[in-house]
Amino acid sequence: MIHPIDTPIEFEVSIGNYGNKLDTNVPAQSSTTPPSNPLFDGRQYHYLPWFEQKPCVVVDSQWEDCTFRITSMNILYSMADKLETGLVEVKKEMSVELYDIDAIKSQLGDVLDDFIGDVSQGLPQLPDKEVTKLDRLRRGVRVKELKELERAAIYLRNSPVKLEDMVDECEDYINSLRNLAIEPQQCIPDVIVWMLAGRKRVACIRIPAHKLFYADGKGRGQLCSKVQTLFLAPPTVEEDEDLEDLKDGAQVRMMLWLEMEKEKSHFAEEVKLIGGDFAVYAETYENEACLLGRWGTIGLTRPNWSDSRGKIKQSMDAFDPPPHGWSWDGPWFQQPELSTMFDMDESRDEWMEEIYENQARYPLSSWPDESKSYWTNVTGDAIKENDGKEEKEVTKDQLQCPEGWLWKSDWQVDIGRAVDDEGWEYAIEAGMGNWVPYERNGYLFRRRRWVRMRIRDKNAKVVQKKKQKREAALKEGWEYARLAHLTYHITRHPLDFARRRRYLRKLTGDPRRPAIFHFKGKERKKKKDDDDEEVGNQQVPRIFVTFSAPAHTYQLRAYIYQARDMYGGDKSGLSDPYCLVSFHTSSDRTRVISETVCPTWDQTILMKSIRIFGDTSKVVESPPPIIIEFMDKDTVGRDEFIGRTEVRPVIRLSLDTPGPRLDWFPIVRYNKYGGELLAAFELLLDEGNELPFTPPTASPPHTHYIVPSGIRPILQKNRVEILCWGVRDMKRFQLLPVMSPLVEFECGGVAVKSKPIKNTKSNPNFPDPVLSFDVLLPKEELYAPPLNIRVMDKRSFGRCPLVGTHVVKCMRSFIVEPKPSQSHKLAVAVAHKVATPTPSIYEGEVTVVVEDVKEALDSDPDSQKKVEFDWWSKYYYSIDDPRRTQQEYIDEGYDKMKIYPNDLEESFNKFEDLAQTFHLYRGKGSRDPEELAGESVGLLKGSLKVYPLPDDGSKEPPPVFSKTINTKPVECVVRLYVIRAVDLMAQDPDGKSDPYIKVKVGKGGKGKKIADKDGYIPSNLNPIFGKMFELKAHLPIDHTLTVTVMDWDRFSADDLIGETKIDLENRFISRHRATCGLPDTFCKRGVNKWRDRELPIQILEDWCKMMDFNPPEWSPDKKKVVINHTEYSLDRYEHDRPLPEDDLGDKEQRLALYVIKEKCNFVPEHIEERTLYNPIIPHISMGTLHMWVDIFPKEGALPPPVDISPRKPDKFVLRVVVFNTKDVLLDEISVVTGDAMSDIYVKGWIRGQDDTQKTDVHYRSMDGEGNFNWRMVFPFEYLPPEQVIVIKKKQHFYSLTKTEVHVAPRLTLQVWDNDLFSPDDFIGTIDFNLIQIPEPVQEAIDCSVDQLPPEEEVDDDIPGTVEAAKKRKASSDITGARPLPQEESEGLVAGVHFRGGRERTYCMSKMLYNIVM
Repeated sequence: MIHPIDTPIEFEVSIGNYGNKLDTNVPAQSSTTPPSNPLFDGRQYHYLPWFEQKPCVVVDSQWEDCTFRITSMNILYSMADKLETGLVEVKKEMSVELYDIDAIKSQLGDVLDDFIGDVSQGLPQLPDKEVTKLDRLRRGVRVKELKELERAAIYLRNSPVKLEDMVDECEDYINSLRNLAIEPQQCIPDVIVWMLAGRKRVACIRIPAHKLFYADGKGRGQLCSKVQTLFLAPPTVEEDEDLEDLKDGAQVRMMLWLEMEKEKSHFAEEVKLIGGDFAVYAETYENEACLLGRWGTIGLTRPNWSDSRGKIKQSMDAFDPPPHGWSWDGPWFQQPELSTMFDMDESRDEWMEEIYENQARYPLSSWPDESKSYWTNVTGDAIKENDGKEEKEVTKDQLQCPEGWLWKSDWQVDIGRAVDDEGWEYAIEAGMGNWVPYERNGYLFRRRRWVRMRIRDKNAKVVQKKKQKREAALKEGWEYARLAHLTYHITRHPLDFARRRRYLRKLTGDPRRPAIFHFKGKERKKKKDDDDEEVGNQQVPRIFVTFSAPAHTYQLRAYIYQARDMYGGDKSGLSDPYCLVSFHTSSDRTRVISETVCPTWDQTILMKSIRIFGDTSKVVESPPPIIIEFMDKDTVGRDEFIGRTEVRPVIRLSLDTPGPRLDWFPIVRYNKYGGELLAAFELLLDEGNELPFTPPTASPPHTHYIVPSGIRPILQKNRVEILCWGVRDMKRFQLLPVMSPLVEFECGGVAVKSKPIKNTKSNPNFPDPVLSFDVLLPKEELYAPPLNIRVMDKRSFGRCPLVGTHVVKCMRSFIVEPKPSQSHKLAVAVAHKVATPTPSIYEGEVTVVVEDVKEALDSDPDSQKKVEFDWWSKYYYSIDDPRRTQQEYIDEGYDKMKIYPNDLEESFNKFEDLAQTFHLYRGKGSRDPEELAGESVGLLKGSLKVYPLPDDGSKEPPPVFSKTINTKPVECVVRLYVIRAVDLMAQDPDGKSDPYIKVKVGKGGKGKKIADKDGYIPSNLNPIFGKMFELKAHLPIDHTLTVTVMDWDRFSADDLIGETKIDLENRFISRHRATCGLPDTFCKRGVNKWRDRELPIQILEDWCKMMDFNPPEWSPDKKKVVINHTEYSLDRYEHDRPLPEDDLGDKEQRLALYVIKEKCNFVPEHIEERTLYNPIIPHISMGTLHMWVDIFPKEGALPPPVDISPRKPDKFVLRVVVFNTKDVLLDEISVVTGDAMSDIYVKGWIRGQDDTQKTDVHYRSMDGEGNFNWRMVFPFEYLPPEQVIVIKKKQHFYSLTKTEVHVAPRLTLQVWDNDLFSPDDFIGTIDFNLIQIPEPVQEAIDCSVDQLPPEEEVDDDIPGTVEAAKKRKASSDITGARPLPQEESEGLVAGVHFRGGRERTYCMSKMLYNIVM
């Protein structure tokens, strides 16, 4: 797979600096292959003719002996590779839709048994010497980890674990082994294989040394001694996409070996096993130049005798004597370079002959006619033929078919290159090159390529005559070139002025001794400062592996059936793909399939007379890979690369070996997904044995071979029914909106088109959405072709451009079983449209009487009981909030809503049961659905149903989509309930945000918007919105609901925090009835009041109608119902269940709702927690939004909305009367009397408020008693259901708005000693939980430490439940005495109280108080 190169090719193998031919600091070594000119394979690529004589390179290097490290690495890698191979086979079996779990578990058990056996063998012991401390520690860790892996694998093998979990665990084992195999002390560098074109390094590949290391057993590297195919890439590529403009690179098939010097014999033994033998040759070249028509040494620019580069002077005599330890084995003999020994069409049965038609003109003149054209080859030399008398220039019509060949086709202009429509390419001067595909005034030369296919004449006499003629031409051995440094060829051209011929002489000797020739002369080496530097001349002989046994002949058959999801190379999003199949030294291509990304080639490519040397067992063990490259045919410019895949053929040495089967192979484009190829490949031994029949030829006008029966899938007639619903959100094409689209569905070569939409702005649905067609599809789903969807826009002047495409890769999910007796109704439409009175998807299907709902519900406010609970009681109970949940709500049996921790669509398959959403793509790009979710140019909504048709002529099943569908828009009312947001991303510098809600229905500037900018919540990342937004929408025009959370800013534009989008149309038409959630109980009043437009009985009846059941049969008492021969009773659902008796509705409605909840997968009453995303960083969560959506058709009476307004606090006043204190600690000494005393006063406040109040001062208390009779008044706002105080205040002095904070209702009272000239002294404190105030004592003498609250109650900021406390409601009056503890400083110890596991001692004071709230 070498691209065209004008200079000889050689390959270099180096390890470190050893083997680098450009590095003069290391000894010269035979590290490069002989320079050779690549030969054209007749179709696409070039190759090097390494047949019987294959080059061998040997590089000696010196490194630290780290054999023990490398063998341990390779053992661990081999364990991981073996386990991974077994796991791949298990996953392949699991990919089948209906697989046998027990059989696969048994298979995986065998894999684990092998793994346990490998791990139990452990690692080899370390040597006694040359081992570091890190080696010992590293081995200890590895041994310990291997024992843990063995124990875990045994447990996994014997435990009843799920199959998927077992596979995941095995993958963890593989990762652990690969991590253990990493060696930090690897001292041998990587091996690098370079491809050299002249003196330029054009491509390389790097191979880790441990993979090539030779060792006994499992310590051997995985690539050592194995014939491998390596792909060399340019070394300067920074990004994968840069490879598109590079043509350097090659595929090399080679055997690599890295071993210690003492084990060198193993490599020679391995070479003999594959049928080869070593040969070492000294090499020199004789050079001549042509001057005035005579060949000689005059005018030479290089020595008479030199190396292949002409740099070192080396005559035959200069090689004597041979290197030490070596001797000559025969005289010098002449042998041309390898590429000159073969014709360009060697080993080919077909060949493409080419000739160039050239024309020239004078400036400002026109081009001459065809009669004045002159004909040349690609190098510009005239085409001449000898008629026996003289050589004459010929035209394409006069060109004779070469001897031994016959013409197969006529001459044709090659327009598959960078040429204009007529095949011309232009240049200023023919000899300068630089041909371009367009014409300009300054271009005076043009040419075009004519091609013609020829086939080999099988006549034996002709073949023998041509062989003799070839041998005579090679007898002299001269190679010719225009200049000495250019490419050499065997046939002399008129402009050749240099020639050379190669001489070889065989050497024999001790392979352990270096065979290096030293010459007396000096080679001149150019330095950077333009001065010459003399370097020593050294040369090593050429080493070859020769095969005495003839090569085996094989025949490759590539069965290219189809591809899917290919890269779109054109602006339309499609491609004109064809395949380039390359194998060994041959290549071929398939036909071009126009305008598709899922082509079906159905073509067999035959490659005959493929010669592979070596034993057939080696080919079976490591067959050469087949490289398939996919190209996009372009009329102008070079064909574009759109993907590549590598496969291994099935080797069939006889027909007894099972043949190949079609399989899907991944296509990769620059390390990214590029599609899949369905194909099969086999390599047949073609040495007179029986071969399969030649595949049949395609019908005219095609001439290619098709995939034969036995390989191609078995086809069956199927019917594809399509519900082509409509298009959504189509982007502009060529600056114009897509107004009248139509869609085409194509599968298996059969296509059907829909009628165009009149105007997408008024109705984006198709007028007749039901389509169908019959197509032959494979019986095996694995081989099913993809379904291509193309959306085109009908425009003026008959234009219909392609505006979007989609590929349904696998149709397995759309296959249905047809019912023989009844049509399969769209359960989706009927089930949903039960909830919508007008208009129905099916014409004349359902009618709903809304008045029945009013009669079943209690709408008289005077008849409703007093409401004790609101919607928030239900919400906090549903989210399991223990702080705010009211126990009374639970005890009375009220409902609990379903909380979805993600988008509602994720729990109901995106509501795509009626119409799936297909993303449309346009322009160049991949079709990987995982990578292109954000690059679609529109949406197509529809559904597919595929089912087989009978082959025996019996009656066809009825159609799936059997009704006439009304696709007219429906005007609806959308109610969006936004409860709160959680963990919003901060947008302001203070780490907060001021969020508010912005709602939009529809897309573009014409969408209906509501921005609640005035309702922003300041400085809050977890705001409670409690807002309901009602908007009108025309479905499907306004099918997208966008909910955005914005950050309010006073002096700048508001910031986007995040947004979420909801497809209203999918919810509206879904069978899951996502328009209004169904509660658990039917109630006619209260917090659980029924809020749908339909009653449960109506919903149940329509569901029975949709399922083709008989209508429900009710018992006389309405407590039982029979549906589809099954009886349901009300007692079954309400037995031993608390119910809100005063709010319950009719028993038949309750029973109908219970049956619906059990039998139907309808959306329940719910809250969905939708994740918010910012389009700038689309994959990072900006918070979550708690919300739900109701959708009602506008016609008819609408149910009242749910009141979710945030709870408003009530205004309360707390009155605290402090009567007196007793036994207060005396903290001071009287100056007059010298007695202990205190100036006592009491201060108090409500936690969270800034209002602190004090009593007057009781001066000079000698006995600790203070009398006040002082009243403190604290006004505050209180939420009784949540038992919190609401405080609104500014967080900072510079804040412009107040922030609302909820705190626990706590009162703090403290006793202080008043001082005149120093700070007051703290005496004692007491904390009151105003919700759970313990009972005080009536007399101060009865106070004790048992009255002190536990520490967890005092420190808790949130009110909780304390069983020892007496709960009191608002407006309570408490009078009594409580102790005031203080840590002991002086005075009498009154008691001991334990707090937080630590003993503390307290002095006791008493205070008599009265609290009124």
